[in-house]
Amino acid sequence: MAQLLPTTTRSYSSSQLPEAVSTLLRQLSDTCLSDQSLDLDYVRCFLSSSLGWERKEVLANLKEQLLEPENLSTLTHHIQLQTAGKVSTFPLFFLDSYGQRVTILVHSRPLRLPDGSKKISSTLSLGSDSNPTQKQSNRQRLNLLAILDKLPEFVALVTPQFTLRYINKPFRNQVQLNVGDSCYHAFTGNSESTGTPTHPYLPPFDVFETGSPSFSAWKSPRSGRSYRFLSYPFTDTDGDQLILLMGLDITQLTRFQEKLAITERQYHLITNNLSLAIAVIDGQRNITAANSQFRNWFKLQNESYPVSCPSILTKEDENGKSLLDKTTSLTIHDGKEHECEFSTTRDGAELTFRITACPLHRTKLFSSAIILLEDITEKKKIAQRTQQMRKLEAMSTLAAGIAHEINQPLSALRLYASGLDMMVEQRGAVPPEILQERLQWILHETGTIEDIITHMRSLVRHQGAIPLQHSDVNQAVTQALGMLQSKLDSRNICIEEQLQDSLPPVLALPIQLEQIVINVVMNAAHALELCSEQRCITITTLETDDKQVLLSIRDNGPGLKGLGDKIFDPFFTTKESGKNMGLGLALVHTFVTSWGGTITAESPLSDNKGTLIKILLPQAPSA
Repeated sequence: MAQLLPTTTRSYSSSQLPEAVSTLLRQLSDTCLSDQSLDLDYVRCFLSSSLGWERKEVLANLKEQLLEPENLSTLTHHIQLQTAGKVSTFPLFFLDSYGQRVTILVHSRPLRLPDGSKKISSTLSLGSDSNPTQKQSNRQRLNLLAILDKLPEFVALVTPQFTLRYINKPFRNQVQLNVGDSCYHAFTGNSESTGTPTHPYLPPFDVFETGSPSFSAWKSPRSGRSYRFLSYPFTDTDGDQLILLMGLDITQLTRFQEKLAITERQYHLITNNLSLAIAVIDGQRNITAANSQFRNWFKLQNESYPVSCPSILTKEDENGKSLLDKTTSLTIHDGKEHECEFSTTRDGAELTFRITACPLHRTKLFSSAIILLEDITEKKKIAQRTQQMRKLEAMSTLAAGIAHEINQPLSALRLYASGLDMMVEQRGAVPPEILQERLQWILHETGTIEDIITHMRSLVRHQGAIPLQHSDVNQAVTQALGMLQSKLDSRNICIEEQLQDSLPPVLALPIQLEQIVINVVMNAAHALELCSEQRCITITTLETDDKQVLLSIRDNGPGLKGLGDKIFDPFFTTKESGKNMGLGLALVHTFVTSWGGTITAESPLSDNKGTLIKILLPQAPSA
């Protein structure tokens, strides 16, 4: 491939051009005779397509090459012949954009204008070479180089002397270099060093020795942009052994990779400083990534991944299930989070961990899961201490309530016994009727203490000791209302029943279920004693959408008055002292929660009137 020689650009104004050049430009102009406004669109189109010149540079290149001695001499001679009346075609020689010599024929012919004057007009055409084969080869080469100039990739040819024999336009514009420049200068921006030009910035030019293609990356010291090159052995048409460099600008990719590397470093910095142990486990139970905490806990070496899971995670229990079976395998299967707790012994200490598996999305399947292990040993200890403190607090509250409730009958017993003792001292003997009366009072107060103790035993008794049965809520309501009907009628309280037919059974104790209805209804009846309007209690049962049975008891009494969060506490009551011990609803709450149900209280009517007790019990499983 012939070498493209750089030319020196000189600029001339129309007044500085030789007369022969100005005359030819006027002859080539389409319409104007003035040197100041030449119409050379035809010339621009012809020369840009024939010589590969940029359209905006055609006029400057044309003037430049017309001033070459050979062309200027030929042009001056033929302009003089035209003055003598001899008009003919003559050749001029131009260099195309790749330095190839091209013959351009100037066809001059006389024209007669409408006013009778004469003018000489000229047109251009490509000249015919003596060797048609060489001409075709040159034109193909010109077309090939034009295609290379339009490629977005960088293309260059390097000689064994490490100089540029060819460089396409994108590469030339990027590095601001031309044919003939040194590769050392092109790739480093420095002057040529002594000896063989080798430098770490240079792409590998060992292709001259190996004869094999090679890939390399290069970052321009001038612009800071990054490139990837393929160095390939190439033989030119003259037989010279060259290197064909084909490069692609990968600056954006490099910057993205640098940002990704920074993000990865930040990710590792964050995960390695967490107190959690984190690892990624695939479907074959291999660890593909882990943070430093995980490696420290399970003493994993910094070896390449994947590695096998620690035995503590894969060890099967008596049911044939391992920790991974309970968490990771399920997560990979259904794409949901799963967690469990396990205990282990390390250095003689009992440790408790919580393992949580989260899905890791890859394509449309869950091929891996992220597991997080948290040491919850201290949390467990704190929770146990907190629970113990709550128990102690509840016991102190219960003890205070018991002491308060028992104190009254004990005081009465002391008073009655003191009265009898005083009578004996004063009279020596107590009349039988008085003794019998005082003994009845004493027995009544001891019965009160016995009732308190009985209620307390019911409150704290372990309900799981008696097996639960399939119980019918509707039947419990019917039987409870049958026992309470006379009391409700005496208080002028109407009962409205809204019981769902074919109500599913619940797991409970039937006697206690009836007791729940009795306690709640009697509490509502006591509240309605303060109501002067129509007194009504509505009892509703139904099956909910989440497979539970709802029992609701509502009255139109004065409401809870902001005490809804206290009515289930032991010994809490709004009645006068001595009329109620405040254990009925506490007992109801104990029964309901021991069966896995919930109980709530609210005031559903306007102005916070009325009371609604809602009890939700899970349905009994089918036999």
